[in-house]
Amino acid sequence: MRRSGWLLILAALAALAIASGAAACKDDEAGDDSGSTPTAEADPEADPDPEADPDPEAGVVEPAPEGAEQVNVTLQEWSVNPATDSVAAGLVYFLVENAGPTDPHEFVIIKTDEAPDQLPVEEGRVPEDDVDMIDEIEPFAPASSASIAVDLAPGSYALICNIAELEGFDLESHYQLGMSAPFTVE
Repeated sequence: MRRSGWLLILAALAALAIASGAAACKDDEAGDDSGSTPTAEADPEADPDPEADPDPEAGVVEPAPEGAEQVNVTLQEWSVNPATDSVAAGLVYFLVENAGPTDPHEFVIIKTDEAPDQLPVEEGRVPEDDVDMIDEIEPFAPASSASIAVDLAPGSYALICNIAELEGFDLESHYQLGMSAPFTVE
C-alpha cells in the first residue's frame, strides 16, 4: 500500500477515536446536572439483579389469615414506610403498596440485631444467604399492592427493598438509596 493510503487510514482512525471521546464527554456532562437519582459505580463484572424484571407484573394480594395482625407498608423511591414499627409476636399480615412512582420494588423481611441500614452489601444487594431472611415478596410493579403473611418471633427485624439494577452504566441499589426500615416484634 502506498504511503498516502496508510495516512488516510490513520487519519480516519484518529477521527473515530476523537469522535468517540467527545461523545463520552458529552454524556458525562449531561449527567452532571440532570437531577437523576444517586447511583453507585457499577462493577463491569457484576450481573444485574436476576430478580429485577424490566416489566414486572402487578402485585398479588391474598386475603388476610384469620387472627393475623395487619401491618400496612408503603414502598416508594427511596423509602420503606410501615404504618407501625412494632407488633406482638405471632402471625403478621403485611399489606404492601408500591407507590413507585416509576420503579418496581420488593419487600424483604430480615431478622437482625444490626441497624436496618447497616446490613452487609455485595454489588448493591444484601446477600440474602448471609443474613437471617424470613421471607419476601418478589418485585412487583408500581401502582399495585402485594401481601405476605409470616409467623414472627420476638426480636429486631429490617424491612428492605433489595433490588439492584443497572441504570445505564451505574448500579442503582434500592437498599443503599434508603429503602430500609426497622421493625420490632415483642
